[in-house]
Amino acid sequence: MPCKLCIERGKPWKGDDPRCAFENGTFSPDNWNCATMIALREISREIGTNYRDDNAVASIGTVPFEGGDYSGYIVMTWYKDRGRTSNAFIAWDSEPIRELTEADAILAIEYNRQEWY
Repeated sequence: MPCKLCIERGKPWKGDDPRCAFENGTFSPDNWNCATMIALREISREIGTNYRDDNAVASIGTVPFEGGDYSGYIVMTWYKDRGRTSNAFIAWDSEPIRELTEADAILAIEYNRQEWY
């Protein structure tokens, strides 16, 4: 099932259907125009925590977030802005890297959006 943000957004364009990155609740690199991943990539651009090099490997972006028992970053890579996010994971200071879940992604989006207002 698509993620919450993909369902809310729907498909406001003609052409290929989106492929949600969180069909099973954890990030899948087989995605295209997932609303949650687009929101995270936009946040990384807005807060200046991304680097883009279209002539080399890819773009990389990070989105910080924190809560009561945790703080860390969502780290993502993608090529240009063609809709697909190739990699995404959680990096914490005191724990091993782990898979990104839809729940983590939504928390990070909410955390960063509240920081702006």
